[in-house]
Amino acid sequence: MKFNKKNVLVYGMSISGEWAAKLLKKLGAVVFIYDDDISKLTSNPGYYVLQDVTPALISQFDALIVSPSIEKTNPILIMAKENNVKIFSEVELASQFCKNFVAITGTNGKTTTVELTTQILNAKHKAISCGNIGYPLSRAVLQNKKAIKVVEVSSFMLENCQTFHPHVATVLNIQPDHLVRHKTMENYTQLKLSIFNNLGLKDYSVVNIDLNLNIPKTKNVVTYSYKKLADVYYKEGAIYLHSTKLFNVNQLKLKGKHNIYNVMCAIAIASIFKVKPQKIVDAVIDYTPKEFRNQFIGKINNINFVNDSKSTNIASTLSAVESLSGSIILLVGGSNKSLDYSELFNKLSKRVKLVVAFGEIKEELNAANTKFNMILAPNLKKAFDLAIEFACANDTILLSPATASYDQYSNFIERGEHFNKLVKEYETKKE
Repeated sequence: MKFNKKNVLVYGMSISGEWAAKLLKKLGAVVFIYDDDISKLTSNPGYYVLQDVTPALISQFDALIVSPSIEKTNPILIMAKENNVKIFSEVELASQFCKNFVAITGTNGKTTTVELTTQILNAKHKAISCGNIGYPLSRAVLQNKKAIKVVEVSSFMLENCQTFHPHVATVLNIQPDHLVRHKTMENYTQLKLSIFNNLGLKDYSVVNIDLNLNIPKTKNVVTYSYKKLADVYYKEGAIYLHSTKLFNVNQLKLKGKHNIYNVMCAIAIASIFKVKPQKIVDAVIDYTPKEFRNQFIGKINNINFVNDSKSTNIASTLSAVESLSGSIILLVGGSNKSLDYSELFNKLSKRVKLVVAFGEIKEELNAANTKFNMILAPNLKKAFDLAIEFACANDTILLSPATASYDQYSNFIERGEHFNKLVKEYETKKE
């Protein structure tokens, strides 16, 4: 769609809406902005600020750009559809103005894989991480026009995508998550798989063949596997690209089987862009995991502390536990996501000697648990104190909440920072 002189409403003025508006202005659109939170609607000479949206008003727009936080059942979106107004997500809007971009989705591992892929691609090309990581694709289009965009794409973003057309697309994995919004696993799965819908004859799908996903067939497929021979595969402690051994996995700073999958996916994508094997090796070995992703904080008084605040679903927490050795005290809890936590306790390693459940879903966790010692806490501070009380030498206290943070924090970063602060305070007391 051409946006020059078109009337376009940007609904939701979070960071993605802010940059969508800037991109639209650059494209010559007449930009209107609206947010349910009126405090976000600051006066701007480049935009028209709306205080309300009515059916009569919305019929005047050629397009509506919607924030990923806004559900399809929202009354304004329903009004737009009834008036035949085209609805775009911010990522779909921006994707129309970048070529050969990479789109990565999945329940777990998206950010790690996006960042690692970017690091490898930068060994040969200019690449940038963007999308659902706090750096919207619209911003990348405006500020890094020539770079290959490696885009983290969430299910929320895909809800309002019809023409989204990456050059390379992949789904890392699909596990139960966001069911409060998507209602069923079938809905959630189909949203994730829709990332492949518009691939053409010159595009690529990157596929983990260990997953039993009904992925749409495309002409160009690059595969990876932990269990079988593939274009990229794991064998006897090493990663191979075709028949060439690249490195042993014990050379990685990333730990755990789930991260081996993430690494293989990134290598598969890099092979499409013709990055030489040695440059791939150097970039992967050099990659350091970001904060709050199974991050080792330190060892104090012979107790290990690991911050995995980024784990906001069951599968991610199980992977975090699996990647550690020795006895574990697990801190789990937060806001409700309508997940079945019996799955967590049915699959949880017996090396977890104690579970401390905290936050809004602590009672739900307690009801789902029939196998592990558990105590309840109202918040993370109390959960941390209880973990310290029960910890023995060489235990690991692991924060891996298995759910979102919104009952007591604005995001997983704030939750992770609080845990680190608690560890620091404990260290100070022991000095």
